[in-house]
Amino acid sequence: MTRVSENSNAASIKYAINKVKKKMENLQLQGTTLKRISKPSDDPMSCFQGMQLKSVNLDNNQYLRSISYSLSQLNTTEKTLEQLTEIMGKAKDIAIQQSSDFYSGEIRKNVSHELIQLRNQALAMANKRIGNRHIFAGFNTLQTPFNINGEYLGDKSHIQIEIAKDFFIPINLHGEEVFFSDDQVEYPENPLNKFDELPHNKENIERVNPTQNRRELASTDKTPKTDQPDDGYRKRDNIFNQLTTLITALENNDTGVIQDILERIDTSTQRLITMRTRLGSLINTAANTQQMIEAEIVENKGLESNMVDADVADIFSDLIKQQTVLKTAYQTGQSLMSKTLMDFLQ
Repeated sequence: MTRVSENSNAASIKYAINKVKKKMENLQLQGTTLKRISKPSDDPMSCFQGMQLKSVNLDNNQYLRSISYSLSQLNTTEKTLEQLTEIMGKAKDIAIQQSSDFYSGEIRKNVSHELIQLRNQALAMANKRIGNRHIFAGFNTLQTPFNINGEYLGDKSHIQIEIAKDFFIPINLHGEEVFFSDDQVEYPENPLNKFDELPHNKENIERVNPTQNRRELASTDKTPKTDQPDDGYRKRDNIFNQLTTLITALENNDTGVIQDILERIDTSTQRLITMRTRLGSLINTAANTQQMIEAEIVENKGLESNMVDADVADIFSDLIKQQTVLKTAYQTGQSLMSKTLMDFLQ
């Protein structure tokens, strides 16, 4: 039979008290941080899953910032197109009114001043900026996309932004697709148009581009030749050319040109409406994605809380219980260790 000595009693009491103190220390730490896990070794699996959810939420917060920027860009562009549509509508109304023989040349000349201001407004909208970045310049956002003559100086690129995992949307429209007519593209109407349909080798180049139809790049002779057909190049039509043509027709009292410009204005207006429809679909996509990400963030925070956060009620209950256990341990130790010499002599 093992003899229980005083040293054994003292060690047992010390161990019990230290064990209770350790539990109380952990409970106090959980109550201070409100976290059930203070280090990975406390619960490796829950710690790993909690870190994963936290990382996903960090990504989602960045996606929300990207969506906010995208919506700002898209809404500004859509509002600008709405204003351009109104300008083209006003220009059309003026053209319809002034195409009638009821008005005199003097009145048409006076009305042309209103068209000049409408063209200036359209040019200002074409060069609109958000901050220091032009919205219709493609990738060349720091360069003014249109000069005073309405010539486009930007490129045909679309800026893509990731608004969800591996999900990108364009957030801009370039000036080519907004202000220029799609049915009048500056392409030569000759066999060179078929060049991209064939393999790029010397034989095919000679076949689609014979010497007798080839135009010398270094040629400076721009005199038209009546014995040869037109080379097929056409000047591109855009909103600024249409407004300028209408202004000139009003100043020259040319009702024929005023009537002819109506169809071109309708084409430009329809193109603006099509662009606004495209922007509307992108805005809806970004808004729906934003709602889904916000819901996912809330759900992930709930899961993360269940895994790593501490229950305050349980902590308070356990802390009271451990205080009672510690008090009992002190009292037991006091009764065992307060013996005197006379107790041993009895």
